[in-house]
Amino acid sequence: MKIKLIISGIILLLILASCSSQEAENNSEEKIISENVSEISNNSSAYLEVNFLPSSTARYLVREQLANLDFPIDAIGETNEVDGSIMLDKNGNIINEKSIIIVNVKSLKSDNGRRDKYISRKSLESNTYPEAKISIKKIEGLPWPLPDSGESDITIIGDMTAHGVTDQITWDTKVNFNNNSLKGLAKTNFKFEKFDMELPRVAIVLSVDDNIRLELDFNAEIKYLE
Repeated sequence: MKIKLIISGIILLLILASCSSQEAENNSEEKIISENVSEISNNSSAYLEVNFLPSSTARYLVREQLANLDFPIDAIGETNEVDGSIMLDKNGNIINEKSIIIVNVKSLKSDNGRRDKYISRKSLESNTYPEAKISIKKIEGLPWPLPDSGESDITIIGDMTAHGVTDQITWDTKVNFNNNSLKGLAKTNFKFEKFDMELPRVAIVLSVDDNIRLELDFNAEIKYLE
């Protein structure tokens, strides 16, 4: 009698172990299927893409007082090496990981070669940090659906990585819509210390305002993905 009970107990344990193993396998398969569905959902959530064109321009403006002038002027450096896109879903929300703008800061040029060398070597250290990356997090005031014409004032909020430092900045932006294209001007400003940059100090420059103004003068095409 005892032997029969022992055998029955062993059989019951084997049945329970088999069921547990099968359940774990099913849960694992369900998890994999769920992850794949999630990935497909994320990939298909993109509805509209705004691609920046090579005719876009990024620039810095810094007010300086030169020793040979009686009035201050703006030192201006520009580059057309701007690349990137902004992607939105069907509700007009930004898809953060796919909304990035890259500016080649090594290619910034002003009207003075000596200034460019100093800015590149000292303030920007562009040999070490050749790019500035803007990761778009949110756009406020954007009309949705995008209109075929007209003008809007919007606010672009994102994280900018420059000179090895990442910090949030806000761009005041005016944008003009024209069917499947748009153009606009985005502006922001901050102190040199925000991105751990050195305030320029050169003998011929009496003073430099501790205020960097950035502008992104952009042209872009609108592409509908669905």
